[in-house]
Amino acid sequence: MIKVEIKPSQVAVDERPGEKDGRKWITREQKGYIFLGGDYPELFVFPLAEGQLPYDAGLYELTEQCLAVGKYHKLSYSRAFVLRPIPSSK
Repeated sequence: MIKVEIKPSQVAVDERPGEKDGRKWITREQKGYIFLGGDYPELFVFPLAEGQLPYDAGLYELTEQCLAVGKYHKLSYSRAFVLRPIPSSK
């Protein structure tokens, strides 16, 4: 299980508009800390779907929906990034 922590100060959506080849788009992201086995968790940024509310403060785990096999069969983040809450008993 890969654990993610959202701090109260990170319950926000960072939206940035852009344009490429005449097409406008908006990037929606949220920040959190991911536990990768080191002494301290790492700050990282993950995508949010259009209209998706930010995740509340708490502990989560990555779901299978967070990953995708992309071009040349390489593992990458999925655009459908979904976190699963970890019950407080764990």
